[in-house]
Amino acid sequence: MSRNKNLFQTLLVTYLLSFVCIGAAFMLQYQANRSVKSCSYLDPLVVDIWATVFAIFLILEGFVDIFSHKSYPLRSQLTKAIRVSLGFAILTMHIMQFIHK
Repeated sequence: MSRNKNLFQTLLVTYLLSFVCIGAAFMLQYQANRSVKSCSYLDPLVVDIWATVFAIFLILEGFVDIFSHKSYPLRSQLTKAIRVSLGFAILTMHIMQFIHK
């Protein structure tokens, strides 16, 4: 039972942090897109593609790590939750930049 409680708490915090990071990244990139006619700030398209690949890696690897250590308490899993959240933020920003190009 404690194992399920720990996993539930970790996933809940991960989802909440991810939601906040996605929202912050969206607002930041939305403002940037409004002020610049063409994004990714002079970076070639390949930068957005690689950043998207690495963001997906962070998300998947973070979730695999969380599920591999289901019984660990939230305190031990917090850095993994942050890793997933940052991956979602990076993914959001680069998808928006790709769409804006």
